[in-house]
Amino acid sequence: MTQKSLPDSLLRNFKCHPRKWLAIYMAKCLLWTAWMSMSLYAIIIIEHWLPRLVPQLLLGAAFCHGVELQHQALHYTGFRSAWANRLAGLVVGFPMLVPFSAYRDRHLFHHQALGRPDDEEFFQFQGFGSSRWWHLFKSLFMLSYYYSLCKHFIDTMLFRPYTVKSRGGDAAKIRHEYFLVGGVFFGLAGWSLFTGSGIFLQCWLIPLFCFATPIHALVELPEHYGCNTRSLNVFENTRTIYTHPFFSWFTNGNNYHVEHHYLPKLPMEQLRDIHPQIKDKICYHCPSYFAFYRKLARDFIAGKPK
Repeated sequence: MTQKSLPDSLLRNFKCHPRKWLAIYMAKCLLWTAWMSMSLYAIIIIEHWLPRLVPQLLLGAAFCHGVELQHQALHYTGFRSAWANRLAGLVVGFPMLVPFSAYRDRHLFHHQALGRPDDEEFFQFQGFGSSRWWHLFKSLFMLSYYYSLCKHFIDTMLFRPYTVKSRGGDAAKIRHEYFLVGGVFFGLAGWSLFTGSGIFLQCWLIPLFCFATPIHALVELPEHYGCNTRSLNVFENTRTIYTHPFFSWFTNGNNYHVEHHYLPKLPMEQLRDIHPQIKDKICYHCPSYFAFYRKLARDFIAGKPK
């Protein structure tokens, strides 16, 4: 099979067997739901704070995995219809406070603009390119993102317009979802303060900010960091990570990021089938996530910029 015919055959396979890919995505969402439920139950029944950190870590990891599932939904390769993908994307991204339509708008623009000066990703991690601890902390805990989230929520409350970035953007849906995410989060925070309940803190704040946020930053960073992002060639501006099948599942196939940008219309499970055909063209790749971060840590300690 030629290099050109493989993507075509995979696309035909995706289009001709929709029930297969629908079943796979539904299974992943159901597994995520069970994972969330068991972690929440463990947090509630464990009384001491120290052993409670284990299910809080697991819950935070589930929050992060949910955003990877949301990433598939925003490409419309999860479910067959746009409304089903939006509904699923809202649910799986909600714990990490990621509105589906805003993420979709900015992410699709990122695919269109990758390599251009106006490219802008939804999650920003510029601080990893600095040798200053404060900048690293800001990126690791995504302070810029949460500041932006609060700003957009306030703009929504004040009926300020939202400018879309991509051709598929929908400003009305984006405003509604920022209102929903911000309203629920701050509403529960107010309820928790008013009643003195610790459930909001134990089951959302700690898993979100102590575990989910840094895990998500570490998953997303290798995609383009240190690559030639001034090039329009996807084999030069994006990185693929070779990793254990468990981590490939946890990132929902996002370790095959060159393959994803090369053919974003494929479901994540098919990206590994693309890899053998294009691996010789990939300029940036790592043998593991550990190897990537080991080099990053060495550069940071040595004070080397990005």
